[in-house]
Amino acid sequence: MYYFKTTNGNYILSVGTGAGGTEITESEYNEIMTAIQNKPEATETTDYQLKTDLTWEAYEVEPVTDPDIGDAEALNIILGEE
Repeated sequence: MYYFKTTNGNYILSVGTGAGGTEITESEYNEIMTAIQNKPEATETTDYQLKTDLTWEAYEVEPVTDPDIGDAEALNIILGEE
Protein backbone atom coordinates (compact mmCIF):
# COMPACT_ATOMS: atom_id res chain seq x y z
CA MET A 1 0.00 0.00 0.00
CA TYR A 2 1.18 3.53 -0.78
CA TYR A 3 1.13 6.08 2.09
CA PHE A 4 1.61 9.79 1.52
CA LYS A 5 1.66 13.17 3.18
CA THR A 6 1.33 16.67 1.76
CA THR A 7 3.21 19.49 3.45
CA ASN A 8 3.59 23.23 3.09
CA GLY A 9 6.66 24.58 4.83
CA ASN A 10 6.63 23.22 8.39
CA TYR A 11 2.98 22.10 8.31
CA ILE A 12 1.26 18.85 7.36
CA LEU A 13 -1.71 19.58 5.13
CA SER A 14 -2.89 16.04 4.46
CA VAL A 15 -2.06 12.37 4.91
CA GLY A 16 -3.56 9.36 3.24
CA THR A 17 -3.25 6.23 1.18
CA GLY A 18 -3.18 5.90 -2.57
CA ALA A 19 -1.83 8.40 -5.05
CA GLY A 20 -0.79 11.87 -3.93
CA GLY A 21 1.80 13.82 -2.01
CA THR A 22 5.17 12.57 -0.85
CA GLU A 23 5.50 8.84 -0.21
CA ILE A 24 6.05 7.93 3.47
CA THR A 25 6.38 4.69 5.40
CA GLU A 26 3.46 3.00 7.10
CA SER A 27 5.15 3.77 10.42
CA GLU A 28 5.27 7.52 9.68
CA TYR A 29 1.66 7.40 8.49
CA ASN A 30 0.63 5.77 11.78
CA GLU A 31 2.57 8.37 13.81
CA ILE A 32 0.83 11.21 11.97
CA MET A 33 -2.58 9.59 12.42
CA THR A 34 -1.91 9.21 16.17
CA ALA A 35 -1.01 12.91 16.36
CA ILE A 36 -4.20 13.82 14.48
CA GLN A 37 -6.30 11.74 16.88
CA ASN A 38 -4.74 13.69 19.77
CA LYS A 39 -5.36 17.17 18.37
CA PRO A 40 -6.12 19.73 21.09
CA GLU A 41 -9.74 20.85 21.14
CA ALA A 42 -10.43 24.06 19.26
CA THR A 43 -12.15 26.98 20.95
CA GLU A 44 -14.17 29.86 19.53
CA THR A 45 -10.98 31.85 18.96
CA THR A 46 -8.18 29.24 18.72
CA ASP A 47 -7.55 26.25 16.48
CA TYR A 48 -4.44 24.15 15.86
CA GLN A 49 -2.35 23.13 12.88
CA LEU A 50 -0.07 20.09 12.79
CA LYS A 51 3.61 20.76 12.23
CA THR A 52 6.00 18.36 10.49
CA ASP A 53 7.63 17.58 13.85
CA LEU A 54 4.16 16.31 14.95
CA THR A 55 3.56 19.11 17.44
CA TRP A 56 0.47 21.31 17.36
CA GLU A 57 0.70 25.06 16.84
CA ALA A 58 -2.14 27.26 18.02
CA TYR A 59 -3.48 30.02 15.79
CA GLU A 60 -6.27 32.55 16.19
CA VAL A 61 -9.52 32.22 14.28
CA GLU A 62 -12.34 34.69 13.87
CA PRO A 63 -15.26 33.76 16.09
CA VAL A 64 -18.30 32.66 14.12
CA THR A 65 -21.11 35.10 14.63
CA ASP A 66 -24.68 34.03 14.18
CA PRO A 67 -26.68 36.86 12.64
CA ASP A 68 -29.98 37.41 14.37
CA ILE A 69 -32.61 37.74 11.66
CA GLY A 70 -36.33 37.33 11.86
CA ASP A 71 -38.46 34.71 10.13
CA ALA A 72 -39.79 37.17 7.54
CA GLU A 73 -36.28 38.35 6.61
CA ALA A 74 -35.08 34.73 6.35
CA LEU A 75 -37.96 33.89 4.03
CA ASN A 76 -37.18 36.92 1.85
CA ILE A 77 -33.54 35.81 1.60
CA ILE A 78 -34.59 32.28 0.58
CA LEU A 79 -37.05 33.60 -1.99
CA GLY A 80 -34.58 36.18 -3.30
CA GLU A 81 -36.85 39.09 -2.41
CA GLU A 82 -35.87 42.30 -0.74
